[in-house]
Amino acid sequence: MTTDLYIGKRISYDSRLCTVRYIGQVKGTKGEWLGVEWDDPTRGKHAGEHDGVRYFDCASPSKTAGSFIRPTRKTDPPRSFVEALKAKYASEHFEDPDVEIVFNVKPHLQTFLARQNRPIRISGKEVEEIGFDKIRKQLADLKELRIVILDGLCMSRPIANLRERQKSGARGDEWPSDLTDITEVCPKIVELDLSRNLFEEWREVASICEQLDKLKSLRVDGNRFRDTSVTDCEKERCLKSFGHIKTLRLEDNLLSWEKLANITNLFPQLTTFFASSNNYRSLTSHFLPHAITNLSFEDNLFHSIADVAPLTKLPNLQRLVLKSNEIHEINPYNSSHLVFSPTLTDVDFSFNEISTWPFIDELEHVFPGLTSLRVSHNPLYNSLQAADGRALTAEDGYMLTLARLGNLKTLNYSPITEKERLNAESYYLSLIARELTFSPERLQEQIIASHPRYAWLCSEYGEPHIQRSANAVNPNSLAARLIKFTFYLTDSTKVILSQSAVGTPKDKFEAEIPMSFSVYSLLGIVGKSFGIPPMKCKLIWETGDWMPVARSGEAIQDWDYDSDDEDETGATGVERVMREDEIVPGTRLIGTWIDGMEAIVRVEIRQ
Repeated sequence: MTTDLYIGKRISYDSRLCTVRYIGQVKGTKGEWLGVEWDDPTRGKHAGEHDGVRYFDCASPSKTAGSFIRPTRKTDPPRSFVEALKAKYASEHFEDPDVEIVFNVKPHLQTFLARQNRPIRISGKEVEEIGFDKIRKQLADLKELRIVILDGLCMSRPIANLRERQKSGARGDEWPSDLTDITEVCPKIVELDLSRNLFEEWREVASICEQLDKLKSLRVDGNRFRDTSVTDCEKERCLKSFGHIKTLRLEDNLLSWEKLANITNLFPQLTTFFASSNNYRSLTSHFLPHAITNLSFEDNLFHSIADVAPLTKLPNLQRLVLKSNEIHEINPYNSSHLVFSPTLTDVDFSFNEISTWPFIDELEHVFPGLTSLRVSHNPLYNSLQAADGRALTAEDGYMLTLARLGNLKTLNYSPITEKERLNAESYYLSLIARELTFSPERLQEQIIASHPRYAWLCSEYGEPHIQRSANAVNPNSLAARLIKFTFYLTDSTKVILSQSAVGTPKDKFEAEIPMSFSVYSLLGIVGKSFGIPPMKCKLIWETGDWMPVARSGEAIQDWDYDSDDEDETGATGVERVMREDEIVPGTRLIGTWIDGMEAIVRVEIRQ
């Protein structure tokens, strides 16, 4: 029953691909079962276990990639390369006899078009009365195809599968070298996609590419290879088969890094390589071809740049994509200093877990040639704050990033103009100055050390003036929203209160009161402190501003007063008095009454 099945065989049920991981009995059931791992991990029910017994392991980290299936269940028939090609690009014409497509054109227009010997067009498209014979004829000319996509067509190549060859009794371990089945049908293919099929051995892919001497780009995503090894003789054939390919995609294959790296070394001209979605947490010291310039490890599980340290050995690398990982630090191991080739100018860190500015500052040391960076969609930019607590926008984050990296020419795909850099760097310097202003002097060296470009910014734009004071307040702190009040009673008020049942009142009291309090709330606080009914309190704010007034019997206009009119004794004919404002009861906020952070208020009893 299971003579055609073996561990590692690729099969398909209802266009759902899977790999056989187990053949045998399952405790508590009768008969044989196939334990399969689905390519789509959400398709299964478990990870290879049943009733506490483990029968097989899955390559996918998902806990729902496995299922048990009866061997008698019908599978989808596999296709050869040519069968898949014809199914995709030259399928047989099918017409429903009960359906006829008819386009009605006015007689005079039909006659005109016939005279002009021109096809009928509607909305710029040529009309065919029934079917699409012309388009079908173009697709059927397979020999002219240059871009071929055979994704998910249940394709296999048993003639190059060593396991299948041995089972059929074929001679030799190598696949035949005189095959022409693909060359005769589509010899001009430049780009080929063989993703998500039934290939089990890398030899199957090699035997296809061997016949395509114009092939430049190969995509083999989502296949689950049982064997990627090649013999010495096969290696020579592979180097020739893949000799013209410059772009290779091996995404979502779940191969170990060692196996993936060994495959790439069969491509002597490889310059662009995609290894996304392979669940890598770190790379071992199995190196890639030195000719590679463009490399993508999108959607893996790296936590730090140190996890991809072997890539520092690539001398010609120009672009590195580490998008959608879990990167949040540079080098937690501190085992060696990470420095990539100066040829690497373009790095993508978008959709990671970067949350600190020191990570950004260190990039110019790790990537000395960095001129283009993508770093959007990281936690760092979700809740930006200045040193004084003020919230910053995403645009602020953009400016601070380019200001911290002096060699950047492109950020998040946007070219950086000279004006943008000038604005960003001067803005960054002002934020550093603000941080220094509202920090103790003893922390100055520590703060400056946290901004590696501070010295350069000072030399370029001038060192900012740092003016600290003992009373300096962070403008976004709670203290910045409080007013320090000093309330005191007049002598006459104290006499009145001493004669009442209240007894001897206190002369004054101090309190820090939020600016957002209303005058009514302020009256309540003052009244309770002095033992006066709140609405009986009359609050006079002594502003501290002195104003000139005329002496008795004289008049003066504010705009006529000039200190130059003083005589040698200082007499001017005017007197100066302090300006006072009564804080009128109401709902108005006290922050709108008082100028400054401190206020002296005289308390009287309202008559």
